[in-house]
Amino acid sequence: MSRLLPERAFDIRWCSLTRILVLSDQLLAEHWSAGVRSRRVLAQLDWPGSDVLPLATALAAVMGQLPATRWQRVEVYLADRHAHLLLLPAMAQSLQTFSWSGEEQLAYARAVLMQTYGEAARDWPFRLQDIRQPQDCVLAALPALQSVDLPALFSGKAIQWSVQPYASALWAQARLPDTGSVLTAESNMLRLLQLHQGHITHIASLAADMADTGVITAWLLRERTLLGVQHTPCYWLMAPGCRVMAATGSRLKQALSAHLSLQTVYTAKAVTTLWQEVAHVA
Repeated sequence: MSRLLPERAFDIRWCSLTRILVLSDQLLAEHWSAGVRSRRVLAQLDWPGSDVLPLATALAAVMGQLPATRWQRVEVYLADRHAHLLLLPAMAQSLQTFSWSGEEQLAYARAVLMQTYGEAARDWPFRLQDIRQPQDCVLAALPALQSVDLPALFSGKAIQWSVQPYASALWAQARLPDTGSVLTAESNMLRLLQLHQGHITHIASLAADMADTGVITAWLLRERTLLGVQHTPCYWLMAPGCRVMAATGSRLKQALSAHLSLQTVYTAKAVTTLWQEVAHVA
């Protein structure tokens, strides 16, 4: 079963590292050569969408701008608009049967996806949080990868590769609070992660202009009221050193000041050093 929340990332010195951000209208990539004195090479590709240019072709094209090497790790991060994150309820005890393959869990996840998003979700690739059942777990559906043969794409180009939503990468890099609401944002998407005693209890998203603090404030207060968590703390999660994310958090903190205190939590390190991302992510 695929991991949604990987182990804490570490710097790979013995092979090259390529990171690719799949944003709404472009792909950004950075390549670090192997060795102690790594030299960074950047690449960028306008991407009008998979209906015009297949994502597999776009990924191959942006990688083609970087130094060719088979001895590398490739990390691909998808912007929120390309990912649907939801909390998958634990399977009812009566539906569970012992299976080493986890086929029942995967079939159950597919059924929940189709119930939520309709027939279009029948072929969406998805990842499940690696967690012992029966428990609620995070499900990430990635429609953008529907026509991408990842093993074929990276065959001969990387010895290791991973693909995940940018939001879940931020969560994996952070020491999340035990209880409270955690907010992450991209240019037109706000994500709410609700935690209670170390467990994720709710995930919600709002598509909105991050400058429209009135809409965001009303939505956040309504979500917390419906969940009955008005008295739990609220946190703004951001990568260290990202000024745009800091500015967005500052605006939200000011807008929410009359209702609640928004505390800042930093990830252990930035998911990527591609600071052009801040025009889209944050």
